Amino acid sequence: MNLKRTIELLRQFKKTHPTANKADIEGEFIARCRPKKERSVFVGEGFALRFCEANTLSFSNVVLSLSALQKYDSLPVVICIVRPDRLDFRLANATFLRRISHSSHKLRIDNIRGSFLGHDIMEQYEGVANLPEHFDEIFAIHSEFTWEDNVERLVEATNAIVARSTRFEVPGDVLKRLLEAPARAAAALTTVAFQEAERQLSSRIKEHRDELLRAAILDNVNIRGNTIEQIITGEGNAHRLDDLVFDLAAGGQLIIDIKTKLLDRASAPKAYNIDKMLCLLAQPGNVFSLFFIGLDGAHQSVHTRLVSIFDPIILNATRIQTHWAGRGSRGVTQLTGDLGHIFAPDYCPTVDIEAGQALLRLFVER
Repeated sequence: MNLKRTIELLRQFKKTHPTANKADIEGEFIARCRPKKERSVFVGEGFALRFCEANTLSFSNVVLSLSALQKYDSLPVVICIVRPDRLDFRLANATFLRRISHSSHKLRIDNIRGSFLGHDIMEQYEGVANLPEHFDEIFAIHSEFTWEDNVERLVEATNAIVARSTRFEVPGDVLKRLLEAPARAAAALTTVAFQEAERQLSSRIKEHRDELLRAAILDNVNIRGNTIEQIITGEGNAHRLDDLVFDLAAGGQLIIDIKTKLLDRASAPKAYNIDKMLCLLAQPGNVFSLFFIGLDGAHQSVHTRLVSIFDPIILNATRIQTHWAGRGSRGVTQLTGDLGHIFAPDYCPTVDIEAGQALLRLFVER
């Protein structure tokens, strides 16, 4: 039984058995779903479930250790909060934790310690309520971040340590070059280098079509992304913005970051680290673009498109994840919404210079 049906089942059971407590709800779940139990966590059909009880409005119980969460974090980790009059459900994957609260004074990136409490789970993420009707949407966002990304953030939030300085400083002369970046991107669209880069990359995708479609069915988003990057570049994963670089005739470089979009399921690709992107565009002549690979496993099709980060569709989909803006960083961006239009055969990439400059100013002022 999948997660959606499981939640409906448990809610209906509570409705017909108003006095049911945690043990009763848990018993019904075991009887109807036959899950695998690993200590306090039940593993169902593509999700992990932990039952907790709260008899007041607050929810301050110890929920789970961080080390236990690590084992299931690639699945939706759902907390069922059994209250006297209802059941509440929250996603408790690492992305949706504010900090680690319990016995966590020794928590470090290389020392996973401590547990999180109920009130450490976010009620909403970037304005989206942490409720079952939004689980698919916010889990797709979570899937784009690694466990290491989250642990680093949680260490900083929990221990109030001084973050590594990753903020790119932007004096006046640098700001001028940055604001010229959208115009450079627009000019690059018609260059031989841009067209040749798209031709080479698209040709490489055709050669490895079957491998890419096999990689698309991998559940773990990080393994999937790494596998696809290795297929395309023929190298190990650099995890940098500049997956591929082409020289431009007018000077500077065309910097290309590879992004995968699953067309037959929800996905919200992580776009770029804002400070790293600003650093690249501050160099004279540089142009930063995204090479999208649209994988449709249901129809066994692969689509590609090379676009600027200042393309109107990309600009409209770009969201700043303030959740990831640590003390020394402006944060990261993520692409949400429908990107399918860029794969249309008649789509012609463009650049919105004015909107691109507005976005750059917004980044600099953060």
